[in-house]
Amino acid sequence: MNPGNTSYPNTTVYYNPIAGRNMTTLCEPLATFRGATPFLRRVTSHFPIMVVFLPMLLVTILTYAIQLLLKPFGEAAFASQLLGGIALGPSLLSRNQELKELVFPPKAVMAINVIECVGLIFMFFTLSARIDKGIVKKSGKLAIVIGVGAFIIPLIVSILTTLFIRDGLELDDELRSTLPMVATLEATISFHVILANLTELKLLNSEIGRLALSSSLLSSLIGWFAPTFYIYASENALVGITRRTVFLMNVSVIVMVIIIVFVVRPIIFWMMRKTPEGKPLKQDHLVALNVIVLVVAFVGELTGQNSYLGPFILGITTPVTPPMGSLLADKIQYFVWAAFIPCFIINTGRRVDLYSIQFNHFLAVEMVILIAGTVKTFAIVIPCLYSKIPFMDALALGLLLNCRGIYDIQVFTRAKQRLQITDESFAIMVITAMFQSAIIIPLVKLVYDSSRKYVAYRKRTIQHCESHAELRILVCIPENDHVPTAINLLKASNPPQSHVGVYVMNLEEYIGRSMPVVIPHRLDKNPSSSKPAKIDPLLHAFFRYQQTNKAYVSVQCFTAVAPYASMHDDICSMAFQKATSLIIFPFLKTDPTLTKKVINNVLSMSPCSIGLLYDRSLAIDYRSFQCRRVCVLFIGGADDREALALGARMGRNPSIHLTVTRFVVTNPTMSDFIDEDRDQAMINDFRFVNLDSKNVEYVEEGVEEGFETLRIINAIANDFDLFLAGRRHEGCLHVLQGLGEWIEIEELGVVGDLLASDDFKSRASVLVIQQQAYAPYIE
Repeated sequence: MNPGNTSYPNTTVYYNPIAGRNMTTLCEPLATFRGATPFLRRVTSHFPIMVVFLPMLLVTILTYAIQLLLKPFGEAAFASQLLGGIALGPSLLSRNQELKELVFPPKAVMAINVIECVGLIFMFFTLSARIDKGIVKKSGKLAIVIGVGAFIIPLIVSILTTLFIRDGLELDDELRSTLPMVATLEATISFHVILANLTELKLLNSEIGRLALSSSLLSSLIGWFAPTFYIYASENALVGITRRTVFLMNVSVIVMVIIIVFVVRPIIFWMMRKTPEGKPLKQDHLVALNVIVLVVAFVGELTGQNSYLGPFILGITTPVTPPMGSLLADKIQYFVWAAFIPCFIINTGRRVDLYSIQFNHFLAVEMVILIAGTVKTFAIVIPCLYSKIPFMDALALGLLLNCRGIYDIQVFTRAKQRLQITDESFAIMVITAMFQSAIIIPLVKLVYDSSRKYVAYRKRTIQHCESHAELRILVCIPENDHVPTAINLLKASNPPQSHVGVYVMNLEEYIGRSMPVVIPHRLDKNPSSSKPAKIDPLLHAFFRYQQTNKAYVSVQCFTAVAPYASMHDDICSMAFQKATSLIIFPFLKTDPTLTKKVINNVLSMSPCSIGLLYDRSLAIDYRSFQCRRVCVLFIGGADDREALALGARMGRNPSIHLTVTRFVVTNPTMSDFIDEDRDQAMINDFRFVNLDSKNVEYVEEGVEEGFETLRIINAIANDFDLFLAGRRHEGCLHVLQGLGEWIEIEELGVVGDLLASDDFKSRASVLVIQQQAYAPYIE
């Protein structure tokens, strides 16, 4: 350690062989942390931990103000965060020397650096712990081609480009020697950034989202070794770092990986075994896990890598299933982003000085960035088009994989600290990354619509399903309490000698995984663990249902793990792939708002008809309803025709007594004749087919306004076990006049809300049907 002259007291300058330059350290006596003073400048001198809140407060205010201004344009939070940091840095506010000394005294900078480091350590651990190792195994050929090609091809082209740029522009020697590293960094793809962007765009479990995650993970794993290879290949290696040093650094990484896999990982599994299902980790286990994260971070720094490598590897080896996933998501993530990340934003802004950038240098670096991004986009789009992915979807994928985020900025920062890139290159790369995010995110929202693939080009409804053809039904199960209800409805919908294909989707909230997954289950598989799983009762119940009706019923069960914001994608994808005619979604009034959000998304995007099942008996005494007496309330419209089609199917079951109650306007107007020809044709067909059926009854009721409709429904409230009704009744103005003003549950429509309301004194359950919204040109 060689002391040197500095502009601040209590500082020491020493030579760092890793960074290849002199480093300044600030030594703070313990005594200066005692004694409070009300004056800000004296607080600045004596309280580095306290004064760090001033720049944190300023950058938070700037970030949220900018985010508020950019919100109408659909910008990602990353762009506003960087703008806030840059605004506080030497590019704007900190150009004022007095303000700079007030906001960034050396002690505050020291504290900010420490907090930033700790925050990034836990951020990388948390994000890496979400990575599902099965992604690599399950990656298809397209994901592998994109993952490899999107890094290798831009890397080669952009490095070759730097050779021409160095000869064609007047550049200083430092920038000339570091341009290949700029090309290398710009060719990389960050899995963590893609994960964060897909989460923000709610595309995690879309087709493009899954492909983006798989390919970005493969590309990240390849790109992680690129800087090491660059050091080996470079003739002008960093000052003080020999190839032998690099070799020993990587050997130490291998040793650390072995210790994490064979020592730390078994400890984590032991913690999981000691944790009851559905419960968080014990407090002492949580503390131990945090200590382990900090220890491996220290070892990574000690071995010449960085403090983020150890936590990254530890996160990779950590199981993705709860309690680990839920622990990391609930107890670490929000605190890290609220307390630690602002310090990272502050430091990034401090390192960006727009006034120091020369035009020639800006032009050279931007050309490398532009060429790397363009080649990367072509390397992604071309394989997608070859695989017959629509051009707009391929373009959206290419744009997504060009996004930048906090992880990329950290990689740029590390390269700057190691003198692998210049200060100017760093500033240019950060500004470009900000503009990439600001432009790409709105473009993806404009270009890609995940609901397009669910547009129906065939009629997938019960009404248009042949009477003796297999009826395919997708049953969504948010909670196990809904299983008996769903099975009873399936039994009622399955007349003798009629084939039914049932696809059961157990819905679980996405917690602690890198990407949503759909897990298939075998019904006849005995549980191999003494610790029962949450899904076991569901599997056993549907296995018994299939065995009871083995000749005519087939059942397949799946678990969809997804965030509520995009869970509808899994449901609609399954319905589309299995060509189902009906989706059954049980729910209760007490279901959380997020569940209702899923229902609304399915209602708007479903590729087939959907039935919302409200089990009143389950809501009253937790007993599933027994379906013996069924009533179809027919007012008119496509949804009511679909409800009648399902009711007619139930009427073929001799154990079901079906009543169809049709409401007819006594004084019709022109608006009441909308769709009436189709309604009447279906009613006529129904009455003709069931002319001699003893268990089917048809009743017509004349009404003039909504009050009479309400009176008739209340009169038959206790006569049935199940009511079937349509969700939408456009044009039926008189029949429902005044009833829509009191609606509580919009998902059920006017009639469904009336039947499910607490004022409706009945124990009958309700199935509200919405017919498939197919393209208008389909006949």
